[in-house]
Amino acid sequence: MDDETRRLLTWVDAHDAPPRHDEVEPWLLAQDWTPCGEGDWARAYRSPAGRLAARVSPFDPACAFTVALYREGAGNRYLPRLDAHRNLDGGGQLMVMELLDAVPADDAQQWHRRLHDPAAHRADPGLAAAAALIDGVHRRAEAELPWCGPLDDNPGNVMRDAAGRAKFVDLFYVQGLVLYDKALTAPAEVVAALPAELRRHMFEIPAIGREASPDELVRMRAAIAAADGH
Repeated sequence: MDDETRRLLTWVDAHDAPPRHDEVEPWLLAQDWTPCGEGDWARAYRSPAGRLAARVSPFDPACAFTVALYREGAGNRYLPRLDAHRNLDGGGQLMVMELLDAVPADDAQQWHRRLHDPAAHRADPGLAAAAALIDGVHRRAEAELPWCGPLDDNPGNVMRDAAGRAKFVDLFYVQGLVLYDKALTAPAEVVAALPAELRRHMFEIPAIGREASPDELVRMRAAIAAADGH
């Protein structure tokens, strides 16, 4: 295990209870990890030595399936190396992975097509193995994860490692537009589907800060609190 990962895990595991995402992120910054990306569900931080990325999410119900994919696919050249994973307070998630870089959108779209192309699978057993594992984990997610979306073919979900090899990342997700609409229109469904202890920070993901108005955020919080009986 890399020393930077070891120091991070030592700090996380020293807590009596899992730290919050908003405690992990200041710790990373204080240790000279630098912000290097922000998606809908998480922020990423580059390690001081530039070899690792820490992905920190306040709330990501799909993360368990992503972790399962990376662990079950360890050694497959098309899946990223996962060095560590920790559950954080209230459904937050921390992953430490190899640092990856973006690829051009056209290249990414070609890789997404290859992932589902039988001819590409016949020519590349590693790609075929990755595709089979991705489909298998996705079927589990569809069966178990409320409002699971289809495989995410966003170009940003194909990246490359230091050697230039393509990697498929963050393919599984909850349909956020559905989930957060239901927070307003059918909060009882959200409360029934997601335990309170796993959605404590559901209104703190980056996408909410970008896309929801302050009034919408207040109304969503109030609706969920009322459905919880608070």
